[in-house]
Amino acid sequence: MRYFPVFLDLQDKSCVVVGGGRVAERKVKTLLKAGARVKVISPKLTGPLACLKSEERIVHYPRLFRRKDLRGAFLTIAATDDRAVNQRVFQEATENRIPVNVVDDPAHSSFIVPSLVKKKDLVVAISTSGRSPALARLLRQKLEKEIGPEYARFLRLLGAVRKKMIPLGLGQRRNQKIFRKLVKEDLLSLIKGKKFRELNHRLAKILGPGFSLKELGLRW
Repeated sequence: MRYFPVFLDLQDKSCVVVGGGRVAERKVKTLLKAGARVKVISPKLTGPLACLKSEERIVHYPRLFRRKDLRGAFLTIAATDDRAVNQRVFQEATENRIPVNVVDDPAHSSFIVPSLVKKKDLVVAISTSGRSPALARLLRQKLEKEIGPEYARFLRLLGAVRKKMIPLGLGQRRNQKIFRKLVKEDLLSLIKGKKFRELNHRLAKILGPGFSLKELGLRW
């Protein structure tokens, strides 16, 4: 395995994107969804990026990349069509030990961005270790069809159960046993079929009273 898979917490972290084209636009939007504070360095911006600037959702420096532009950055992405500029971004990030991704250039990146399947809080990351983005895209398209909205609902259910169970102090081993049973009970098919009465019955059988959808704060 060439890369270590990891999900970073970017909430309120400073991230720098060098470039203002369509690729940079996609990266900026993803960073914003993760809660990052984004600085964009580029002489020009796409229309959507210009809108984000006018809404004050990003900070824009309308010029070419300069040394020290990465100062204080938690993470940076180089997304220009100028290889020399991307190389300079990579060098400065490396010197300052800042994680850097140069789009479509794994050799000059300290991390690569996987292809994502997103169903609300459920996120599945797919990587080919930079060898074939096309294959990663094909797998993503397949998984998007197979992983329906019921998975996101199931995740909400498990999260709500976990939130209510942890304060009960049953212990880690007991909690693990319960959650394994919840997953094996095929509650997913009940959610998909909208068989909520049967779902409540199964929850009561496994967890006891107090864990119906209504009592968990889930309204489907």
